[in-house]
Amino acid sequence: MESNDKNTKEKSKYDVSIIRPQLGSGDIRLRGRQMPAAKLKGIRKALLALHTLELMASNIYKFQVTKEPSELNRRLISAMCNEMTHYQDFQTKLLEYGFRPSMFRWAYWIVGFVFGFGSRLLGKKAILKTGIWVETKAVHHYSELLSAVDWDEDTRSVIEKDQADEDGHISTWRSMLQSA
Repeated sequence: MESNDKNTKEKSKYDVSIIRPQLGSGDIRLRGRQMPAAKLKGIRKALLALHTLELMASNIYKFQVTKEPSELNRRLISAMCNEMTHYQDFQTKLLEYGFRPSMFRWAYWIVGFVFGFGSRLLGKKAILKTGIWVETKAVHHYSELLSAVDWDEDTRSVIEKDQADEDGHISTWRSMLQSA
């Protein structure tokens, strides 16, 4: 199922069935050392937001998983792994640019726990609705940051792939909700 997001056509070039795209040591580069401070400020702010929000997303899925051997749990684990990859993507980009993760990211860990465990207690439909709501917010946020910040092509490509993954999660959760 396609999203109404204006970037859907762009995102279709990414295979969202790949949870962890291959990353080689040559893909890691030191970035932004010659950039103007104003440009770096925008990149830092955006990367910090993406990094902390991906921590929250991975925790939501982690705390939604139950012991039941079900297709929902398999998909939640897959989504959690994918979100952990996004978290690593943005931690890597932060460090490439010479930045550090936020000292307050623990707060996003807690929010992820609350949304994840809370929706788990409310049942399957709440889990799916929470996933759709969170991922819809993420796709929108990604679009805003892709438009607002002057990214280098490598970083833009990572962000677009991660956004396509989030759109894929929306499709999965909507499909499962319709079947529930």
